[in-house]
Amino acid sequence: MAKTITKIEAQKRKGRFNVYVDGQYAFPISEEVFIKYRIFKGMEVDDQLIETLKNADNISKIHSRALNYLAHNLRTEYEVREKLADITEDGDAIDKVIDILADQTLIDDQRYADSYVRTVVRERKNGPDWIRRHLKDKHVPANDVETALDHYYPEQEAIEIGVAVAEKQLKRYKRDSAKMAVTKTKELLMRRGFPYGDIEEIMNQTDTSEMDQQDHEVIDQVAEKYWRQYRRLQPYERNQKVKQALYRKGFLMDDITIAMAKLTE
Repeated sequence: MAKTITKIEAQKRKGRFNVYVDGQYAFPISEEVFIKYRIFKGMEVDDQLIETLKNADNISKIHSRALNYLAHNLRTEYEVREKLADITEDGDAIDKVIDILADQTLIDDQRYADSYVRTVVRERKNGPDWIRRHLKDKHVPANDVETALDHYYPEQEAIEIGVAVAEKQLKRYKRDSAKMAVTKTKELLMRRGFPYGDIEEIMNQTDTSEMDQQDHEVIDQVAEKYWRQYRRLQPYERNQKVKQALYRKGFLMDDITIAMAKLTE
């Protein structure tokens, strides 16, 4: 049996309306649904159409929340789905909203991957594997990730950035042995996402000329520190402890022998 829309009134909330059917409040709708279905006073509706309008309004509300979430940052499909899952348990509605957003090009995992890769390259701090880890956490398809890397982060540029990172880091290890400084730098490059296979090439291209005299300049200071640290031990045990500590720090045995000779004179 047909019913009639007898009143449409605006809510206090902008873009929302209350619909009355046969003199009774029936359901709310958004301005989007109002326009799409051409709702007007005196329009005849049946139960099926009323249900359609309610479902459309539900989709419209979820879509509006998604737009707010996307207003300031690019998001992956996974992130949007997770956000919408906090709003509704209606999986079908979420799927429909995701399809709408994709049609509007408001979510696009390839575009997200491209943008993230370009940002990381501009910052010149992290390597390709850093990007892969981040985008995997965002559930970006692997093919999209590799396409973005191929376009915006070629291997040679990764090596150049790795060299810049290594040279900057080595300057922070002036109180370490050259060997220890290089080891720490390699570990940093690994944490920063530079592929293991590229790290040796990065270090080969890194300027280490300032490190040539580093061991000679710092070993005496380090040896004296350990010499004081083990001062309560017997002479032989003290010597052994200091030698072992210096060796663990990456100093060469010839340099350790010379430093120990100075301490025991």
